[in-house]
Amino acid sequence: MGRVIARDLSATEDVLVADTDPVALAKLEGIRKFKGNYMEMPGLEKADLVVAALPSEVGHDAVKFALGMGRNVVDISFTDYDPFEFDDMAREHGCLYIPHAGFAPGLSNIIAGKLYYGHGSRDMEILVAGLQEKPMPPMGYIPTFNASSVIDEYTRPARYIVNGSIREAMPLETIEPMELEGFGKLESFYSDGLSTILSTFREGSIVEKTLRHPGHMEKMKFLHDMGYFSSEKIGNSSAREISDELFRRTVRDVPDVSILRVTPKDGKGPEYSIIDRFDSRNRVSSMGRMTGFSAAAMAKAVLESKIHGRGTFPAEWIGKDGTSFSFVMEYLKERSIDIRVKG
Repeated sequence: MGRVIARDLSATEDVLVADTDPVALAKLEGIRKFKGNYMEMPGLEKADLVVAALPSEVGHDAVKFALGMGRNVVDISFTDYDPFEFDDMAREHGCLYIPHAGFAPGLSNIIAGKLYYGHGSRDMEILVAGLQEKPMPPMGYIPTFNASSVIDEYTRPARYIVNGSIREAMPLETIEPMELEGFGKLESFYSDGLSTILSTFREGSIVEKTLRHPGHMEKMKFLHDMGYFSSEKIGNSSAREISDELFRRTVRDVPDVSILRVTPKDGKGPEYSIIDRFDSRNRVSSMGRMTGFSAAAMAKAVLESKIHGRGTFPAEWIGKDGTSFSFVMEYLKERSIDIRVKG
């Protein structure tokens, strides 16, 4: 995903990529590179903007470091800390922080913000998926993003809003069958992807559900119930650590598809939907496209002052402003992201 962002922005901007992995850097051609961590990155203090595309376990410290230097930050990591904890710091240093600026959360928040602030919708459902066209053995699913984060998605309580109140559900206890045109039978479950919406939407009801092929979630529930996702140490390792590694080993280059549908259940505003597929010509995953291009769009909007301000700036606030919303939507369309609006 970081490579997608770097390549996209390098078409118009002077980009410097830092990574501790030389293999990852070798995959980037025609872009300035630095082998090392973010704290050693040369010229960071002069950058107009920093895009953080790091694993969640290190993303927090990287964001804090960049904001402390007064740099605008667009961050695609989904982490369990409250992004508003950096609001005072960003304001004090005169910079802007857009957290969770990927696909979902990220683009899903932007669209939900358009419906909430622009159309007055107070009852919404977000459906999101990153999966293969057909079930893949042995789990019926191959992770399309960080494998450990996939397990988190099944084990972390999913927060949603009902009549202005935040509620929680355990994802593996909310598995429901559904059908989606073009995909047939799927299963949905509550997922914890509303992000900053939990703080910014003060009224109404909104829920995010993630989709998988039938059967996969039952396998995950079995593993969970047997303790394979437990962090309790058995000898020198925990079952969770072993599961993380085994999940990583299932990852392989298989064409994927990304799905997003944001529906105003109260009929106030149109339904937005996206179905994006693997880019076979450039060998870019759909999840990479959706996350990378969404983050690049937000970064570019900040660089061109389409998004401006100080402090923590949630992605849904982009939906408040017609200019910034249109900029992001057009940016994605120019990259062949098919955004359909119905109603």
